[in-house]
Amino acid sequence: MLRRFIAVLAMVVPLIIGAAAIPAHANPAAQKNSSVQESAPVAQSLDLTWSCSVPSGYTWDWVQVSNTCGSLRYQYRLRTPVNGRWVCSIPLGWGYDAIQPTNMCGSNPYYYRLVG
Repeated sequence: MLRRFIAVLAMVVPLIIGAAAIPAHANPAAQKNSSVQESAPVAQSLDLTWSCSVPSGYTWDWVQVSNTCGSLRYQYRLRTPVNGRWVCSIPLGWGYDAIQPTNMCGSNPYYYRLVG
């Protein structure tokens, strides 16, 4: 009987000590969620990449003729909209406060300074 009590005590004591080591304000569920968030994939930005079209949420600041786009003859350097950035087109939801001449925008002879 004494051996059985010691065996049970040997199993229970580490559990009690381990539980006592966790601070009262600790939230195990939040700790678990934070580890899940760290391993979640992060969306990669398309800023400064070249594309045959301009996806929603981006604008562009340079265009060039390209043979890689099939029937779409032009390739655009994508930019993430940011206040003060000079771009060739105004993305949805943004405005501009200045323009300047450029030859980087193809048939559009102006850059626009974004305001959002």
